[in-house]
Amino acid sequence: MEILRATVEPITAHFGVVVMAGLWASLGVGVAVGSAWVMRRWVPTVLKPAPFAGLVVTCAFVSVGVGVIFGGDPALPAWWWLGVIGVGLSAIDLHCHRLPRTWVLALVTGGLVVFVCLTVTGSGGLTPLLRSFGAVLLVLAVGAGIYAAAPGWLGFGDVTLLSALAAFWGWLGWRTVLWGLFLSLVVLGVVAAVAWLMGRRGEESRIAAGPSIVLGGWIAIVSYS
Repeated sequence: MEILRATVEPITAHFGVVVMAGLWASLGVGVAVGSAWVMRRWVPTVLKPAPFAGLVVTCAFVSVGVGVIFGGDPALPAWWWLGVIGVGLSAIDLHCHRLPRTWVLALVTGGLVVFVCLTVTGSGGLTPLLRSFGAVLLVLAVGAGIYAAAPGWLGFGDVTLLSALAAFWGWLGWRTVLWGLFLSLVVLGVVAAVAWLMGRRGEESRIAAGPSIVLGGWIAIVSYS
C-alpha cells in the first residue's frame, strides 16, 4: 500500500498542475480571441494566421505564468488582467505606435475594480486601495508635467500607461511604485539605446515604448512577490 501511495501521489500532483496550467492557458486563449476581434481596429492584420497565432500563444503563456506566480494571491484576477491586457496594448503599440486610451482605461479600471472588491470583502485593506488611487493620480500629475516640459521624451500615451500601471504598483506599496517607474524607464532606455546602436534613428524609426514600460512594470511586481 505504501508503495502504491508513493507512486500515485506524485502522478496525481503532476496531473493537477497540468490541469491548472491547461485552465489558465484556455483563459488566455479565450482573451486572445476576444482581444484580436477588438484589436483589428488598430491592427488590421491581427486576424491573419501568423499574427493571430502569435497573440494566442503569448496570451496563453502569460496567463499560465501569472497563474503559477500569483496562484495564492487574493489579487490574482488583477494580475491576470494586467497580463492579458498588457499583451494587447503592447501588440497595438508595436504595430501603430499608439496606446489607445480605451485600452489603458480598461486596464486601470479592471485592476481597481478587483482591488475595491478585495477591500469590501475584507481580503485587502483600505490603505492599499487608497494608495493605488493615490499612485495613479501622482504618476499622472508628474508624467503630465514631464510631458509638458519635454514632449519629445515621453508621449502622453506613455504617461497614461505608467499611470495605469501605478494602480497595480500602488497596491503593493510606494516602494514598488518607485521601483516600477524606475525599471520601466530603464528598460525603455536600454531598448532605445540598442535600437540607436543598430542604426534606427530619426522620427520614422522611433520605437514603441509600451512593451518596454509594461515589461519594466512586471519586473517590479514579480520582484516584490
